[in-house]
Formats: sequence, C-alpha cells, structure tokens
Amino acid sequence: MMEIRTAQPQDSAQIAPLIAMIYRDMEMPVLKNVSEADLLAMLTELYQRPANLDGLAQTFVAVMDHKIVGVAFGHLAKNEVAVNDLLRTTSGHHAGFEAPLELGGETRPNEWYLSMLAVDPQAQGHGVGSALLEALPGLVGQLGATKLSLNVDDGNPRAAKLYHRHGFVPDGQLMIGTHPYQHLVKPLS
Repeated sequence: MMEIRTAQPQDSAQIAPLIAMIYRDMEMPVLKNVSEADLLAMLTELYQRPANLDGLAQTFVAVMDHKIVGVAFGHLAKNEVAVNDLLRTTSGHHAGFEAPLELGGETRPNEWYLSMLAVDPQAQGHGVGSALLEALPGLVGQLGATKLSLNVDDGNPRAAKLYHRHGFVPDGQLMIGTHPYQHLVKPLS
C-alpha cells in the first residue's frame, strides 16, 4: 500500500538522495567538485525547512512500508524567485560548495511548477511516479494555479512518455544547465 503525503522535516534524510539523483543528472558545473556527502548534507538541510515543504514550495512523498520511495517538489510560478533564493543561500553557505547552486527561469505565470520528481531506483516500475502525478492536481489545486508544468530533459524519453501518459503536452523548449528541456503543461480543472 502506498501513501502520498506532504513531506515533514524528519523526512529530509530520505528525500535528499532522491533529489541528489536529479541534480547529478543535470550535470551542473557548480556541482562538479561537490562530494556526494556534501550534496546530501545540503539537501537534507534544505528539505528540513518548512518553507520548502509546505510554504513557498510544496514537497510530497510517496511512502511504502515506512520508506520514502518517491518525491515530488514544486511551487507556484510567483514563488520561483523566493524558492530559488532559499536554494542559493542554503547551498552558498554549505561546506563543499565553492559557489551557490542556482536555478531559475523555468516557470511561466499561473503554473504550479513540478521542479523535481524522483523515484527510488529500487521502486521504479511500480507506479510510484504515476501515483505522485495523479495526486498532484488534488494536492495543489487549491493554491491558485491554472495548470501544472514541468520540464523534461530531451535525453530522458522514458520520463517524457510518463508525463505524456498523464496528460502533459509540449509548450516550448529551454536550456537548464547544459541540457535542452521540453516545457510540458497540463490544465488543472
């Protein structure tokens, strides 16, 4: 049985390795010399902050047998600058980071932007990503956005297929780090 719920500060140590997989896949130059231990420590701190869990941003987890097997992290477009400032300041003062980790320019007005969706490799293929995607409209619908959005790496056709199956349609291209991404949207009813 899988439960989808809002993340709590005590979940941060289980969330961090899932989010770290995404940052490593993005091949961001600022992370080139950051050790895995330093990245995990920074992400654990970041995902203990209430503003990052159910404030400026929202973090949802999929739990099976008392273990977090998936995470969905996102925010309203209007909160993008503040959410990215939290990432920049948290990483900027953390051991092992020569420069802060920065993101931005990934959302459009009236969107709830799914910034990160990750599933534990041992749980992949068991419907965890689909369960999170199916739950999102109900979890974020009351926040005032008219659509969900996300960006999928052009080099990840498996993820693109999942998003298309869940009703996301292409709405432009952009570069994040060194990779081209497709911007996908899904109306919230």
